[in-house]
Amino acid sequence: MAELLSIERLFGDGYHNAFTDLKFWKGRYYLCFRTAQSHGVTDPGDVVVYRSADLEEWSPCARFDTGGDDRDPKLIDAGERLGVVFGTWFPRWGADGRSVRSLTHDLISHISVSRDGSCWSTPRQMYGVNYWMWRVLSAAEGFYCAAYHFGRRDDRDMRTVHLLFSQDLFDWRLKGLMRSGGGAGESVLFQSAPGELSCVTRTLEPNHHSWIGRSRKPYMEWEWEDLGVMIHAPVVLEMDGRWIVAGRSQEADLPAESFGRHGEHPTSAEHHTSVWTLEGNRAVHELTVPSNGDCSYAGLASGLDGEILMSYYSQHERLPLPTAPPAPADIFLARFSL
Repeated sequence: MAELLSIERLFGDGYHNAFTDLKFWKGRYYLCFRTAQSHGVTDPGDVVVYRSADLEEWSPCARFDTGGDDRDPKLIDAGERLGVVFGTWFPRWGADGRSVRSLTHDLISHISVSRDGSCWSTPRQMYGVNYWMWRVLSAAEGFYCAAYHFGRRDDRDMRTVHLLFSQDLFDWRLKGLMRSGGGAGESVLFQSAPGELSCVTRTLEPNHHSWIGRSRKPYMEWEWEDLGVMIHAPVVLEMDGRWIVAGRSQEADLPAESFGRHGEHPTSAEHHTSVWTLEGNRAVHELTVPSNGDCSYAGLASGLDGEILMSYYSQHERLPLPTAPPAPADIFLARFSL
């Protein structure tokens, strides 16, 4: 079992700070997240990036506002460049040319890159509308992404996941279909062996479980197995030859002694933030950190002396929530070892 070494609240200004990622690049740790009034799309958010040399003092180095709801940023170590990928919800337009806020939104994936962590390129569209470039894998031959696609935002069951490839992070080409139906969505790719890609993806069936898929070059055929647990917004990290995955969990999948309740939040009281080890087609529970309410969407990075760093967001210190906006959520940094 993993050992929780420490936990620290990094940001807690009363706003809804959420959807994190964490990366070590060129001697500094970079942390990104969305800041907004609430979790929802109709209160648009901005993406912010902070950095630190010692994990103690954090300074802002980027803020992105494209005019829509910018959210779910992910960091990419591209060697001499650091990239930030995020999705932006834009309201669809009515026949009279005015924005129709009551209709569904369309999603555009954006990317911005930097060579020094201070100056960032103007965000640009990466691929087609309603293809969410959730996480990008940096590989020797280029970049891969398991992008999930939806024709309608509310048609979750018929979402599809497509494997995309790029050599420069800007020009993306379709390689093939990875998965169709079942509510497939947030996906993370990793190279589990030479010439092999693996993927953990969030689905609806059964019982919101995540699935693991594997494929050999040229990555046209995928085999999938149910991991048996819910892992929303999965992120993976290799540590001493072991693959760990973190994400939002549900109490039905967790050991009874591994979590605690914090306050009252009846609509999402069963959600926490957890870490598992991937053993073949199984996810073995390692740790559940203090978390509750609207939470998770973690980032993972290696720390000193074998420790693992995990960024995530949670409302457990804010429960019960205020009745008026904003709906607060805070950013935390956990340190643990396996």
